Amino acid sequence: MAHHAHAPVDDRPFEASKKVQQLAIGLLVLGVAGLGFAFTGDAWRAWSNVLIGGYYFTGVALGASFIFAVFSMVNAGWWVVIKRPVEAFTTYFPVGMVAFLLIGLFGMHHLYEWSIPEIVQHDHLLQRKAGLLNETGWLIRVVVYFGLWMTTTFFMRKNSRAQDADGSAVHTAKNVRLGAIHLVVFALTITFAGLDWMSSLEPHWFSTMFGVYQFAGAFVAAFAWLTLFVLGMKKAGYLGWVNENHYHDLGKLMFAFATFWAYIWISQYLLIWYSNMPEETIYYVARQSNGWEVLWGLNPLVRWFLPFLILLPRENKRRPKILALVAGIIAFGHWLDIYLQVMPATSHFAAHHAGADVHGPVFGLQELGGLAFFAGIFLLLVPKMMEKAPLLAANDPYLDEALHHDQ
Repeated sequence: MAHHAHAPVDDRPFEASKKVQQLAIGLLVLGVAGLGFAFTGDAWRAWSNVLIGGYYFTGVALGASFIFAVFSMVNAGWWVVIKRPVEAFTTYFPVGMVAFLLIGLFGMHHLYEWSIPEIVQHDHLLQRKAGLLNETGWLIRVVVYFGLWMTTTFFMRKNSRAQDADGSAVHTAKNVRLGAIHLVVFALTITFAGLDWMSSLEPHWFSTMFGVYQFAGAFVAAFAWLTLFVLGMKKAGYLGWVNENHYHDLGKLMFAFATFWAYIWISQYLLIWYSNMPEETIYYVARQSNGWEVLWGLNPLVRWFLPFLILLPRENKRRPKILALVAGIIAFGHWLDIYLQVMPATSHFAAHHAGADVHGPVFGLQELGGLAFFAGIFLLLVPKMMEKAPLLAANDPYLDEALHHDQ
């Protein structure tokens, strides 16, 4: 793993773009206005959008942590030139932790029927699940999940930065081991976090594929946002060492994992469809009626069919404008997917237990605000984190391979 490369001459320190900062602040203002408006109305809708926005970008950070861990563990070479944005994405975890703690402390009774004792005492199934589905356990697990994610990614980032200083390949070896540990932790925690935060919105329903479904969505969303960041930085004059071969890999990974998501999506649906058991089908019945069916059908279109169709030709994976288009479609699709996991459940709960007058999909300033608020924080935080380290990991032993990547 001897290092033979030298940093290109354009390896200047990264400085967060004023335009991006202004966009982020604008999104934050819109987010505060939207969420503020939401909280003056139906609390269930306000907290639903905090959950959607918080889970969306937590998923992007989780997907990035998986990229960081698995590429470190397998000694991938090509990604070294875009390693720093991946590392920066994983610094978002504290924001996600605060969002979920706020939900647990103040918004739980508006979202989760198992958190209301009056409902539980008349529901035998919820009583049986109370050992797992209870407020204290839910909050403790939030701290445990984020604590584990923050710990492993902190030490992986620390090793990466230490290598910038001393050039030792020992740090790469440490990250191989840390990456392996993180992958085991990741597999367990993303499954249980998905059950806690998403699946338990409908505690009478269950799916054995739900954990891998959450992974598939988060992983491809992380690649979409990574692609948008890389293309934006390239346009701003950074990452001069990134070429069409690196674009090609980003395109291939979006293509592959959009298809993997679709495979899991249809597999979960088919398993439940042909079993035809009422306690399993309620999830899909709710999303194929009362106006939700159009959005339900749109979901695989934007999360798989369009990315698949557009990225199928080789040359399209090497064109920045086409990659940006597909990444944008996937980023939107990820929001739609989470919206469809949350809103049909919480609106049904609000209508039946809180007397809310809601029938079918809702979209307005409240939903826009929830997404804009967390997007604003993400776009403020990640570029600032990238300022704290050289953009090029100049002492990485695989840098030479990454700089001369060809396919």
